[in-house]
Amino acid sequence: MKNYITIGTFGDTIYSLCAIKMQGGGNLYVKLNAIGDFIRNVVGWPSAGEGEGRYTQEDYDFIAPLLKAQTYLHEVDIYTDQEDHCPQLLDHWKFHVGERWQGNQTECYALALGLDIHDAKIRSQLLFQPWLSRLEPLQVPGRPIVVNRTHRHLVGADGSGWQGWIDNGLGDRAIFIGTKKEHEAFENNFKIKIHYQPVSDMLEMARFIQGSEMFIGNQSSALSIAIGLGKTHWCEVRSDFENIKTPHGGYGDVWFPRINSFYF
Repeated sequence: MKNYITIGTFGDTIYSLCAIKMQGGGNLYVKLNAIGDFIRNVVGWPSAGEGEGRYTQEDYDFIAPLLKAQTYLHEVDIYTDQEDHCPQLLDHWKFHVGERWQGNQTECYALALGLDIHDAKIRSQLLFQPWLSRLEPLQVPGRPIVVNRTHRHLVGADGSGWQGWIDNGLGDRAIFIGTKKEHEAFENNFKIKIHYQPVSDMLEMARFIQGSEMFIGNQSSALSIAIGLGKTHWCEVRSDFENIKTPHGGYGDVWFPRINSFYF
């Protein structure tokens, strides 16, 4: 059985599960406080920015319940020097041609593993099929939409794309998941009141997304869960959206394309 090691932040780990599932699953070990050294020593950047110091123990405690709910992961634990059978998933998976980030997440992981993304079956797994195990859904009656908006990845985004939903009663039809600070910022930015739904861990967050009809947000771990569960999702894009097209002939020509992905 293969061992996989993850050092990233929440979204990176969630996207990596697509390729891990395609490989038949295995054991997943979370390496604490590792991303900073990786960014400096492997990627060559001076800092991991807001990712510095992660994963923390608190991070692990938050994501572990969701990881342990994946039927293809046999063991999930903190890394303590276990053998890594797929180190290429750590070493430049986003930079697999030795340059800059080369396209959307699921294709990058597949390319790092040497998979043929032009094969019809593989393409279907990367772009059409959910990879997170189905969960027992949670719902707030009368609120079928889940919303999340973080402060990250809003380069040049003025928020104008939200107005149509807000004008059509988003506040009365949705719940907001995320931090209290994110919820407060959303209400203040858009002059709206929207139900805040606290969660105890990422599994509970995912169960609310599982129970939704649609997810609306920007680039975030919540978005990665929505995509992984196969939910219809709308993603608020950065102003440099057009500058990050996939250069390797793949089918995912933007960050997170799936059959039911939409962008605003």
